[in-house]
Amino acid sequence: MLVSEKLALVTGSSRGIGRGIALELAREGANVVVNYENQKEKAAEVARGIEALGRRSLVVKADVSNQKEVLAMRETIMAEFKSGVDILVNNAGIHHHLKSWEIDEDEWRRIMAVNVDGAFLCTNAFTPQMRMRKWGRVINISSSDAFTGTDHEAHYGTSKAALLGLTRALALEFAPYNITVNTIAPGWFETDMTSGVVGEERKKSLERVPLGRMGQPHEIGYLAAFLASDKASFITGQTIHINGGEALF
Repeated sequence: MLVSEKLALVTGSSRGIGRGIALELAREGANVVVNYENQKEKAAEVARGIEALGRRSLVVKADVSNQKEVLAMRETIMAEFKSGVDILVNNAGIHHHLKSWEIDEDEWRRIMAVNVDGAFLCTNAFTPQMRMRKWGRVINISSSDAFTGTDHEAHYGTSKAALLGLTRALALEFAPYNITVNTIAPGWFETDMTSGVVGEERKKSLERVPLGRMGQPHEIGYLAAFLASDKASFITGQTIHINGGEALF
């Protein structure tokens, strides 16, 4: 197993990509904390799936953009798992389909708060113990939109691009502590966010993917589990694309 007996926290893991990552980390031997903000029942379902794989799980509600809630989540985790988090996956994110001229200040700041501030706050909260142990993994979930742009959600694309700079800076800071920091940039995946793409729109979207299909969340889980393992100990500061060939860099 790639991450046997490690403790992972996957933010925003009640559904979609986060769910896929959480379950795959459990299959590879990790105990997993499931974080959610609104989807309590779905988070509990993910936890049951983790436990069915023979691993321990804990469900914690927290808005990652709120520092007090992030710190409270850390205390809850420490009370249950004394050793602290070994693997942090900053997956929580939101997006809204809006043209730039439809985005007001509150909308802009909310997207940035969850997608960028959340990754920063969680990293600050959970890496001190990694530094003390001289081992840790931080994995940020960005998007191919950070590279290709998008014609309907400038704030989302900007927030995901910001994670690339954060990853590079943190990789340099944490390298002396044997903590790696990497980014995964997914393309088009089968999640709740893409479930509304149907009919002709879906057909045209699939035509842009050389492999001819949408990705599945567990496939990102495979990559996350590898990056979290000792097999990836010499990989840091990198962005790894997973998009079926839709965007080649």
